[in-house]
Amino acid sequence: MSQAENTRTYQAIIDDATKIIYSHSDSPRIDAEVMLQHAIDKPLAWLIAYGDSVATKEHLISFYQLVALRQQGQPIAYITGHKEFWSLDLTVNKSVLIPRPDTEILVEQALERLASDSPATVLDLGTGSGAIALSIAKERPLDAVLATDSQTSALEVAEQNAQSHQLTNVSFICSDWFSELASQKFDLIASNPPYIEPQDPHLQKGDLRFEPSSALVGAGDGLDDIRNIIKQAPGHLASNGQVLIEHGYNQAEPVNDFFVAAGYKNIVNYRDLNNLPRCTAAEWAG
Repeated sequence: MSQAENTRTYQAIIDDATKIIYSHSDSPRIDAEVMLQHAIDKPLAWLIAYGDSVATKEHLISFYQLVALRQQGQPIAYITGHKEFWSLDLTVNKSVLIPRPDTEILVEQALERLASDSPATVLDLGTGSGAIALSIAKERPLDAVLATDSQTSALEVAEQNAQSHQLTNVSFICSDWFSELASQKFDLIASNPPYIEPQDPHLQKGDLRFEPSSALVGAGDGLDDIRNIIKQAPGHLASNGQVLIEHGYNQAEPVNDFFVAAGYKNIVNYRDLNNLPRCTAAEWAG
């Protein structure tokens, strides 16, 4: 690294990184700022206050190592090891899907259905990083939340996040959907299962290239896991229990049909932050 590089300010290297990753990101400047904060372990307020100061050689090396990863297309969440979801700072790695803001509509609707002054039992199927389960557990401390995943590596991440946020009303079990739950019943079942069709071209673009396919791709037409959850859920629902499932923006109609065919009632679809159909809720008629 040349001496000239060692004279550049933090603001200058943010500008430089923004140009480098411009074609690899929808928000290159924000990405550059986030990576620099991570590389030097300083908050944004520090960068604003001291951005005109000269970057140290150690900071330059650490920062440009991260920039190189982003230039390769690596997601920011995997580069920094963190992702904000709901009101939680979650640890993430390549074993889990990166939590997305659109999934917050599922949490929002779950909380609408869970009273804050009385206990309930909640099941999160395919928990990944624990985003859904931990958000509900934090907002509803009286509830008992069970989070499942078929991948032990994902459960390790979720348990770590639960410990980090000192959430003691959530437990974890390795299970392929309902396979290890015996006859347990729940007041509410929530899930963000794999629902992308295997041949969907989006799988070869952006962050999806680096995320676990087991958390993204649904068998057949992409809807097999959703079909199975809707079909099997009644055996694990308490009286008037409810199911909430995230799905693709173009899958609301078939998901609604699955619920109808299985005998559910009060089926409602909800839209995400982009006003696209993203989550469907239904009540088991019993």
